[in-house]
Amino acid sequence: MSSPPILEIDRVSKIYCRHLKRSLRYGVQDLLSQALGRTREPRLRPGEFFALKNVSFQLQPGECLALLGANGAGKSTLLKMINGLIRPDRGAIRRRGRLNAMIELGAGFNPLLSGRENTYVNAALLGLSRSEVQQQFDSIVDFAEIGAVIDDPVRTYSTGMRMRLGFAIATHTRPDLLLIDEVFAVGDVRFRMKCFDKIMQLRDSGIALIVVAHAIAQLQRISSRALVLDRQQVVYDGPFNAGARVYETTLMQSEVSTTASEPYHDARIETIELVSSPIDPAGWQTGDTLEVEISIRSQTPLENACVRLYVKSPAAGILGGFANHATGYRCDLQPPVTRFRVKLLRLPLLQGAYSIGATLYGPGPWDFCDRLETGVTFHIDGPPTDPNGFGLDGALRFDHEWL
Repeated sequence: MSSPPILEIDRVSKIYCRHLKRSLRYGVQDLLSQALGRTREPRLRPGEFFALKNVSFQLQPGECLALLGANGAGKSTLLKMINGLIRPDRGAIRRRGRLNAMIELGAGFNPLLSGRENTYVNAALLGLSRSEVQQQFDSIVDFAEIGAVIDDPVRTYSTGMRMRLGFAIATHTRPDLLLIDEVFAVGDVRFRMKCFDKIMQLRDSGIALIVVAHAIAQLQRISSRALVLDRQQVVYDGPFNAGARVYETTLMQSEVSTTASEPYHDARIETIELVSSPIDPAGWQTGDTLEVEISIRSQTPLENACVRLYVKSPAAGILGGFANHATGYRCDLQPPVTRFRVKLLRLPLLQGAYSIGATLYGPGPWDFCDRLETGVTFHIDGPPTDPNGFGLDGALRFDHEWL
């Protein structure tokens, strides 16, 4: 018999109002309606908008769910509702067991109390008894690496020290469900790896996790499932790798083309298109050769134009680029449309979503004409057995030899 879910989110929505006075008036009206046993009407009132709309999912014990979405998609609102900080306007949230949240590490510390005193207070707020805190205290201090200053006032701690102590306390309380919001930036690189190993230990011990981060490579190592939010709604719930692809695609689609207010020439980048097909029917693979065609529309001729192409990742930004001037290839534009083709040989890209954009200049390096941020998108589908697979070593695969 399967165990009941540790968390159930049933058609949850959250509504906010953009205007403070109107929001206060709506709040009083809602309180009166609840007192009289009335249900709220489903339509939005003037000035209101959905911060989260009709979200449903379940989480089993020991499952790690990556919550993905662009800024403003509703991730933080959902975590706050699960944590009980705010109530949903519609739907229901059901939790089982002890809940802990790592959302703003160190935010609840009293600056006048010592690190030792704050440890006991915060651990007690998270559900630990004094004897349980005493058993865990040495381990918390050792993990946070602040033993030399544990009896100093927290106001003398650096931001990193406060965050490290907050992380150590949160991960030593042994919750049944742990919410983690953008905490992969705790401390220096060495300490971040230590935190990452701790999170994996918690996952392996059977604790259910909901993790919010933009570091897809790190999330892939701990999460088997992804929930993708876009425009405050769930657009995907399933295996992580496919969810990462959906998330990266939504990020690319949000980018827009930008142009200078006074361009050097009337030429415009019209399209960037893939004109080659992958050898493997399953899709593009690391090491493939990819060919694109750039179409540039102009009303008058332009000699020796400079076309700069660049490859981007939603998570890492621009990974690299190149221009025709660097190789001596000449681009002379003739009305109405001029087309050029470029081959990207032996793609060093690992599994993930990518895009190719371009910038157009005249003969000089400052003769800006046009820019197309996202001309074409594609996805590298690396084999799951590849030891250099998705995210283990960044976004690029470098040919190398150990001597």
